[in-house]
Amino acid sequence: MKETKRLSPAPKLDSPPGRFLSLGVKLPAAIIGLTFLALVVYTILSIRFSRQALVETLRESLTKETADKVLIIESKLLVARAVALELAAYAESETLADADLLRMLRSTLHRNENVFGSTIAFEPNRFDPDFLYYAPYFNREPDNTLVFSDLGTPEYDYFNLKWYTLPKEKLATVISPPYFDAGGGDIWMVTWSAPVFDSNGGFKGVATADIAFSQTQEIINSIQVGENGYAFLLDENGVILGIGSNGGEYKTMFDSMVLEAFSEESAGWIELIREMRAGESGFIEATDPRGAAMLVAYAPIGLETGWSLALAYPNAELASSTAQLQNTLLAYTGVVIVFLVLILFVFTQTITVPLRKLGLFAGKVAGGDLSIEETLDIRTRDELEDLGNAFNLMLASLKQSFGTLEENVALRTRDLSRLANQLSTIADVTRELSVIRDQKTLLNVSATLIRERLGYYHVGIFLVDDKGEFAVLRGASSPAADRMLGQNYKLKIGETGLVGSVTRTGQAHIAQDVDLDSVHYQNPYLPETRSEIVLPLRSYNVTIGALDIQAGVRKAFTENDIQTLQVLADQLAAAIENSLLVQRLENTLVELSRATRSQTRETWDSISQNEGISGFEYDGLQIRPIPPNLSAEVSESLSKGSPVIIHSPDESARNTLLVPLTVFGQAIGVIGLEQEDASKAWDEEHIAIAQAAANRAALTLENARLLAESNRRAEKERAIFEATNRVGSANSIQNILETAAEEIEKKLRGSEVTILFSGAQSAARQDRQRDD
Repeated sequence: MKETKRLSPAPKLDSPPGRFLSLGVKLPAAIIGLTFLALVVYTILSIRFSRQALVETLRESLTKETADKVLIIESKLLVARAVALELAAYAESETLADADLLRMLRSTLHRNENVFGSTIAFEPNRFDPDFLYYAPYFNREPDNTLVFSDLGTPEYDYFNLKWYTLPKEKLATVISPPYFDAGGGDIWMVTWSAPVFDSNGGFKGVATADIAFSQTQEIINSIQVGENGYAFLLDENGVILGIGSNGGEYKTMFDSMVLEAFSEESAGWIELIREMRAGESGFIEATDPRGAAMLVAYAPIGLETGWSLALAYPNAELASSTAQLQNTLLAYTGVVIVFLVLILFVFTQTITVPLRKLGLFAGKVAGGDLSIEETLDIRTRDELEDLGNAFNLMLASLKQSFGTLEENVALRTRDLSRLANQLSTIADVTRELSVIRDQKTLLNVSATLIRERLGYYHVGIFLVDDKGEFAVLRGASSPAADRMLGQNYKLKIGETGLVGSVTRTGQAHIAQDVDLDSVHYQNPYLPETRSEIVLPLRSYNVTIGALDIQAGVRKAFTENDIQTLQVLADQLAAAIENSLLVQRLENTLVELSRATRSQTRETWDSISQNEGISGFEYDGLQIRPIPPNLSAEVSESLSKGSPVIIHSPDESARNTLLVPLTVFGQAIGVIGLEQEDASKAWDEEHIAIAQAAANRAALTLENARLLAESNRRAEKERAIFEATNRVGSANSIQNILETAAEEIEKKLRGSEVTILFSGAQSAARQDRQRDD
């Protein structure tokens, strides 16, 4: 059994001078104070939330009632709309008589008591060619009797009234804004107008159904909103169409709520009116123009009327309900506080005693004494007992944990040191890879760095051969590395060992114990191997080889090593691929340079032979040709691109500087410069100037050659094009042959041209032999 160590005691705090309050006093006081505070907060929040709940309930109630009243108004409007459509359908008959039309109007009004009046107004001379106007109208009197009126008079001129022009323009059933009909009933009304069409679809007239607007105003006035609330109806311009008696003294159909909203007492009323005019629905708290705070629900009247209905509930009535609830909650809070004070004072005494025990126990543990044999014995059957048991478990756990802490720290330190060493090795290898271009050197240096820095038994780098059959060892570091490389050591892909498996699958493999691993291949050159890890070398998702690392101890590798060492393997694969690319590029450049020099030499040799160019000399007075008379030794030096200085022994000769003319590294000529004073030597400055002039001259000569060659090629292409055009313009085989022979003779000048078909070759050959 391990000896329990004693922790260093924590520094003790000096006790404050004088007496201090006992926990038996502070705990009840704190609990009672917090409870009181909680109850006060609860009461305040309850009142607030209760008010919000009341507001929300009122919102739902007002919104529902508003929607119901909107449906009532819309239903009455729809009844009149149906009447107008029914009359329009009836009026589309082509055999309609005057008596039938009047009978239909009278019967329709008898069946629909909500409709104030109706007419069917026709286009000029459409009902009867002799009548420009025709619009019989029936309206309802207060005693429900029907009165006939003829609206087809020049004074009424219904052709220009909105109830007639709107359906004519839109060719659809429309409702008019409220208007005062001085000729049709002398009341405020709205009119549904339905267009009447003939059998060809042409506009024929309008059928109407009038509704006394007083019906809608009665609905508004009858709406009861609390005790002092009211409802009001606005049109799209904000004009008050109807308002309850509690809403104030307004002249309906004339006063504008838009103007009233700008009074000093109102707040938020402008936004309300704007929303209503825009056809929106919602709920808002606002102050009306009289200064009364209101909760308002509003909704638009549909059917393209542009009207909007609002129900305003006084905020003061809601406040009275909230005050009653507040008084009840305050009384309840007072009773609860008194009761809790008595209960908590007694209850806290059952907490302070166990807490004192816990404090003494915790003080010993904090002082570093882990050899405590006595355990806490608290039997309160609540969380304090659980806390005491937890303290006992904590002490036992501390004893056990402290015993293994140093071992765990050592293991963790070793793992971190190993990881740091691996990362440092990766950095060093990557740095070396960035400067080494030779593949063999790169692989051997990488293997050596990995083995020496990480302390492994063997490190080998395998590359897949061109046929993809074997993984060949190309770089290694171990006692047997030279022998394995010298014998071109290789393993069969997919068959032999971990290397063969990894190069086939592309997945890393660890053999913690090579004696137990079925995939491991026992290498006779490495008898001390006990564990092995092989990682794929991948380039563009293709496995090009493997990194083989072997250790002399079992379980030398972990799964974490795969992640770390795979980074190294990926860097190595990239470096291998880069070295291959560099080697290929260098070989290509060498071949290209060799071909360019060879072609340049051949081209200039051909030019020199064909055009008879040898050399020219300028003596200060004239230019004259000279034969080439350079020795083989001088020519060889000039071909290497270096200038040559010749000193002649006779007195008449001068010092001569020969500078080669080079194109693409190939000497195509030479410039010779002679000093008049034989004793004056050529210095570096003069040689540099001569070389610069030679380079310019060589470039100019090469450009002239390329231009001449381009001109010759263009001349050739032009001649072929002209000959082809002439041959193509011939219209018979004889003309084609003659034209072809003539064009060829022109271009070749003086040559004998013969064109033969394949069957006539032998006969032509015999004729030539006889002529000879």
